[in-house]
Amino acid sequence: MPSPVELLPRCGECLLFGAIQGIQEGIVLVDPDQRIFHVNRKAQELLELGSRHLLGLKIRPTLRHAGLASFWSAAEGETVPVTADLAFPGGVTIRASVSSCLSSSREPIGRMLLLRDVTREKKISVDLSDSVARRLVELAGGETPDGPSAQLTRREREVLSLLAEGLTNAGIAARLHVSFNTIASHLKNVYPKLNVASRAQAAAYAVTHGIFPTYTT
Repeated sequence: MPSPVELLPRCGECLLFGAIQGIQEGIVLVDPDQRIFHVNRKAQELLELGSRHLLGLKIRPTLRHAGLASFWSAAEGETVPVTADLAFPGGVTIRASVSSCLSSSREPIGRMLLLRDVTREKKISVDLSDSVARRLVELAGGETPDGPSAQLTRREREVLSLLAEGLTNAGIAARLHVSFNTIASHLKNVYPKLNVASRAQAAAYAVTHGIFPTYTT
């Protein structure tokens, strides 16, 4: 485990600096060039990185989890924190959040990846949700309604899966052999169906609901 860098010289002006100090969750900080300059022990445990030397490396290749890598890419350019719950091996659920690091003058100086194991609280939430859903079905005498993704057309699901892969609109258009405007139109229709307002939120939905291509590592 590399020795953590002294954060004060680099992060003292960051608006997140106060929250970073003493944090118990996994945390990875990158500079504007996407190079890691701080990673704590909890992040290395959650990402199963062992004692690898990470300082100075580009973050994207270090993210072995396909969903997390896609989520990180999709959050690029977002000015507000974006969060997704991702399924990890062994039935573990990790809540990942990506935030921009801004100086006191609101200038971007890097990004932060925050990781928290929410397996237990997610299970409690799911158990409660299932219980309520079953009760509602019993009262209504019908079947459990499908989720928002059931409203998507086949093509919209294809577009969403490629968005989760990290492709741009132009990249999706090239993959599906359609125009850029066609992809923009599909996404415009997808957002309200999923009740999301941005590419990152749509990608997060896709990742957390399994609507993304299968990766091999």
